[in-house]
Amino acid sequence: MRYAARRTWPEKIKAWEYLGESEDMQDFALMFAEDKRLPADTEFVVIEKAGAESEIEFFKVTRTEPYALVAAEPRVESASNPAPAESGADAGTSGVLGARAMDGGVEAIAGVWRAMFGNALFFGKVGGTALLLFVTAVFLAKWWFNAW
Repeated sequence: MRYAARRTWPEKIKAWEYLGESEDMQDFALMFAEDKRLPADTEFVVIEKAGAESEIEFFKVTRTEPYALVAAEPRVESASNPAPAESGADAGTSGVLGARAMDGGVEAIAGVWRAMFGNALFFGKVGGTALLLFVTAVFLAKWWFNAW
């Protein structure tokens, strides 16, 4: 099978930096790490070059001499808040990490509610201020100019 690989963390490479063939994805990932002499804690992605149904897997270098890899979660947040990697025991037993949707969970929902509440509060403040200005203008017009 044909595969391509590139680093994703700590530096994110945009182009595929390693192309080649191997029997399986794990062997190709190990070849990539050894050939590029990647340091420990470097994360990278490997994709199968098979068209629309290409398989994608993320790996993390855990040891450099000899090289050892574990399956890792894709990083979607900033570098200051690192994503937790899969433990070595879980990665060893599962073998291949399936692509999981990173929806953010409770934090994402809380952020949406916080934004909705903030917007409602903002429009309430603006509406209240406009109503107060209107009532003040009516009061001043009646008191100063005896308009009504």
